[in-house]
Amino acid sequence: MILAGDIGGTNTRLALFDDELVKQQEENYRNEGRAGLVEIVQEFLRSEAAGETIRQAAFGVAGPVKQGRAVMTNLPWQLDERELARDLGIPKVALINDLVAHAEGIELLRPEQLIVIHHGEVEFEGNRAVIAAGTGLGEAGIVWDESDRRYRAFASEGGHCDFAPRDERQIELMKWLRGKYPNASWERVLSGPGLRNIYDFMISPGQLGPSAALPDRDPDPEEISQAALHNRNHACALALDWFIAFYGAEAANLALKILATGGVFLSGGIAPRIAARLTSPIFLEAFFATGPDNIRAVLRKMPIHIVHFDQTGLCGAALHARRL
Repeated sequence: MILAGDIGGTNTRLALFDDELVKQQEENYRNEGRAGLVEIVQEFLRSEAAGETIRQAAFGVAGPVKQGRAVMTNLPWQLDERELARDLGIPKVALINDLVAHAEGIELLRPEQLIVIHHGEVEFEGNRAVIAAGTGLGEAGIVWDESDRRYRAFASEGGHCDFAPRDERQIELMKWLRGKYPNASWERVLSGPGLRNIYDFMISPGQLGPSAALPDRDPDPEEISQAALHNRNHACALALDWFIAFYGAEAANLALKILATGGVFLSGGIAPRIAARLTSPIFLEAFFATGPDNIRAVLRKMPIHIVHFDQTGLCGAALHARRL
């Protein structure tokens, strides 16, 4: 059996898969109050895997992974592959970045788990790009390995690259962000907190002003997006339109850097919830507005999909584990 895990800042999702990557058991756990990952995995194995022999395990973690070690971004956990293998009694254990797990899982998706934004002309064995707006902004790439005849995912911290405004009003947003944070990165505008930043800018003096704000003076990103989707608030609607345009612009930036002729995939928790807006012209107009005409022609050939499956990272971790 194969053990796979998706380890976030708030929750840990664990599952058992057979050798054909068919899921057998799954359980979710809250991380709060836990000493570490070993405690959670041992509880899962006692209750869900009694009597099973587990030879491989992989965990996608929300944080950078280097030389088999990971420090969680939003948890005081430090993880080590060798220590996990020893403490759990599993011969082969791997830690991978959570976006790498998402990228690995792209290979397993079925057509019904994808929403088409742009059909394009898929190039078999072409590079693929994954961009995932959620609590933060994750980016990863997938390249074809000719020697093994399969795709391999690699990590990136591209979400922390500098935000690139395209017009005067977006330059005003960048200046506003630089007054609030040490830097103005793409994650500051393309994430859940990023949507809140755009909204706060919209209701600031000199923009729509405080009178345009929601009744709730401290709205969360879900409240802002729902108000926009149901046309209940003009500031929210504008903020979401900007968010979608930024999604298109940065997806194009990533696609060009990786030369993603095999496709661009929008993953993470936000994209499926705003799929109706992402499939509107706003996203594609921003995506295709990148570069000179010959580069825009390259972008127009790239297929673009929304990943409409909340277990991509978990399945990707299972696939990675099977290859150990």
